Amino acid sequence: MKAETRQRIKEVMQAWVAAQAPKLEAITAEELWQQYPFHHLIFQTDELMGARFERRIVTSMGRELYPRIAVALAHDRFQEVALEHPIEGLVNEAACNAIEQIVTDLREARNPRKPNRNEELNEILPLTGGEMVQRSVIADLYIGDFPGGPLFVELKTPRPNLDIAAESKKKMLYFLAIQDRKEIEGAQAFLGLTYNPFITRGDYNHPFTRRVMDMEEEVLIGSEFWDYIGGAGAYDELLELITEIRQEQQQ
Repeated sequence: MKAETRQRIKEVMQAWVAAQAPKLEAITAEELWQQYPFHHLIFQTDELMGARFERRIVTSMGRELYPRIAVALAHDRFQEVALEHPIEGLVNEAACNAIEQIVTDLREARNPRKPNRNEELNEILPLTGGEMVQRSVIADLYIGDFPGGPLFVELKTPRPNLDIAAESKKKMLYFLAIQDRKEIEGAQAFLGLTYNPFITRGDYNHPFTRRVMDMEEEVLIGSEFWDYIGGAGAYDELLELITEIRQEQQQ
């Protein structure tokens, strides 16, 4: 990671932390005691403070922190980097119908179909029937000059609900179909999970992700995602920055 990229990401992290402070300060220790008296048998005041605001903070991470870090990190190596990037193109109706059916089947727990990206693309891409219709998807993160072909990422936290997982799958398949119809080779589409609470890939066991996604071909988890866009060692450097910022806060 370049020095200027490291500094930019540090500034992104620091600015996000500073924006959270007023939210945490909005409630006093006395008010926490009144709200959660029995919780104090186990938890310290600062622990209760964090728990009370956890959902709000996690939401802010997903909407603000992770995308800003991702785009700053990607700019370390690439020029064509964008958040919320629209991709439009023509896809024939037969291929559209196949995509919709595949996602519908995968959503249904009792359906015998299992996710397999290569089989799905072999089913979708050769189809030629029906009229050509306009389709569009928005990439959470898009890198147009990624090695091999454009990169489309659905940037999510590691436990998406079924609706989000299924919608991400659909968007990824449409992106690949659009690129195929444009004769753009090497396009890639991934679900990028920003961290891994299960610690290892082998232990990752969130049911909705596993139900609809080909875990080996479509999902980058935690360090895999950050290293994929930032290069080998990028994730470790992000962890170093987190430690550095925490130490500065304690001084």
